[in-house]
Amino acid sequence: MTRWLTVRGADAVLIVVSGAGLALFVAPLVLGSRFPQPVALFSALVAVSALVVLGVALQTHQLSTRLLAILAGLVAVDATLRLVIVVGLLGFSPIFFLIIAGGFVMGPSFGFASGALTLLLSAVLTAGLGPWLPYQMLAAAWVGMGSGYLGRLSRRSTSRFGIVLLCCYGGIAGLAYGLLLDLWEWPLLLGTASSQLSWVPGLAVSELIRRFGGFYLATSLVYDAFRAAGNIILIAVLGRAVITALDRFRRRFLVNWTARPPVLEQTAGKISGDVGTPA
Repeated sequence: MTRWLTVRGADAVLIVVSGAGLALFVAPLVLGSRFPQPVALFSALVAVSALVVLGVALQTHQLSTRLLAILAGLVAVDATLRLVIVVGLLGFSPIFFLIIAGGFVMGPSFGFASGALTLLLSAVLTAGLGPWLPYQMLAAAWVGMGSGYLGRLSRRSTSRFGIVLLCCYGGIAGLAYGLLLDLWEWPLLLGTASSQLSWVPGLAVSELIRRFGGFYLATSLVYDAFRAAGNIILIAVLGRAVITALDRFRRRFLVNWTARPPVLEQTAGKISGDVGTPA
């Protein structure tokens, strides 16, 4: 029962943080260019949210302080990969592979923090600071979080079916990441009413969906398909080996070693039968 409550507590924190983040994506659809976008503030809020999620995971013993070293290592490697391949091949970027693999093995909280902090560090290294950063951080965090829930449901299986399932998730996540960023960018990219694909304030929901769908198909689908295909290929080729290695670290670093106190053997005293008793 205690275990169930601690897991649900961590999930509740993720739900609250994700709900606030979703509002950040939807707000431009309502306000358009009037939506204020102070980059430093929003980025700091996302980073703090990631740290809060990590703190809750540590307190509920879903993570250990030793696994934070693994998180730091993955974030550093991923950020370096983005430093080498800033844009990638069209929409493909190798950074999502480690975010997905880490979340799959370590859990939703680890995945959320890994995605958000990887994009933050890589933006600092590549001077990629801009109004897009908090949205990239949130979208990548959700990619890692979703992978964590998938790992929980599949018990981190590295069977053929488990890898195929993770490949499917990587493909969907690659498309969803781009779609989310377009959802934020769309109201700001095209001038109001400049075309049949433009955002217009006060549109009905059905018309909003129609216009956004046309915009996405015309501008982003092919680009995002390269990201999805890259995720699938990397997971199919490297997924089993990387997940096995990370799972070994997880099991080793979540073990709490305790020293048992020595047990003193109780033995009954024996008196020799030829010892006489005093008169």
